[in-house]
Amino acid sequence: MLLSCLDKNMAYYSIKDLENFTSIKAHTIRIWEQRYNLLNPKRTETNIRYYSDKDLKKILNINLLYNQGYKISKIAKLSESEIFEEAANILNAQNISGEQEVERFIRYITDLDEKGIHDSLHQLANDIGVEDLYRNILIPLLEKVGVLWQVNTITVSHEHFFSNILREFFIVKIESLTTAESPKGKVILFLPEHERHEISLLFYYYILKSRGYECYYLGQCVPHADLKMIVEKVKPDYLFSSLIAELSEDRFIRIMQQISELIHLSKLYVGGFQIKNFKGKVPAEINTIQGFEDILI
Repeated sequence: MLLSCLDKNMAYYSIKDLENFTSIKAHTIRIWEQRYNLLNPKRTETNIRYYSDKDLKKILNINLLYNQGYKISKIAKLSESEIFEEAANILNAQNISGEQEVERFIRYITDLDEKGIHDSLHQLANDIGVEDLYRNILIPLLEKVGVLWQVNTITVSHEHFFSNILREFFIVKIESLTTAESPKGKVILFLPEHERHEISLLFYYYILKSRGYECYYLGQCVPHADLKMIVEKVKPDYLFSSLIAELSEDRFIRIMQQISELIHLSKLYVGGFQIKNFKGKVPAEINTIQGFEDILI
């Protein structure tokens, strides 16, 4: 899990976090550090090793090269810039999305062109609808943004810049929807404590409200005590959430247990990277959101 005792303005990771991101065993990472000096973790005052965003990017790119057949001994001979360059070449060759709209958005993001992003989002929503915009353009775009972050083309600030515009866009579209006179059911949408990645949850909100559900949107970082109070008051038919930020296995299991005390897990719908990451630990009763169709209850 992220190490909370360090500078709050920067992200720091444990070796277990790197293992979760890459599926490279912590033992192997340590061997690579000792034998090839591929990473140089720092240590806290209590002698706990930790890694920076830069270390995370490097191990992601090393993992990419390794999975493409590069021997670790060859990777170790490359400079850090050469590792990033080789990874960028592979990722660009994979062509995550050939959509011209995705590339246009990337240019707007790198140029910090708020008007360009704003105008394109609303024009595309009018032309193809919010649902197709999200499925066919925004999902590939967000994947591409993640790739560009990995190879140092886009910074965290670029990502936050775009996410805030996207958040505002969804809020406007949600507010434009008519509230159903006879709702199909009650839905609470929330993100657990320490989870701030809100875009997927806003899209769920849009879909559910447009389908006639009465929605209670709680947003980011909801303390469990607050969620419990709202659940007891609203008595929802369903809970929706998303888990994207890095979690330890213990933390993931604890979140599932806490929710199970509030509502039967068959009424819980959860999407996000961590659901895939801990797929072996996801209770069978939970409805996992893998695609658009899984949102339709």
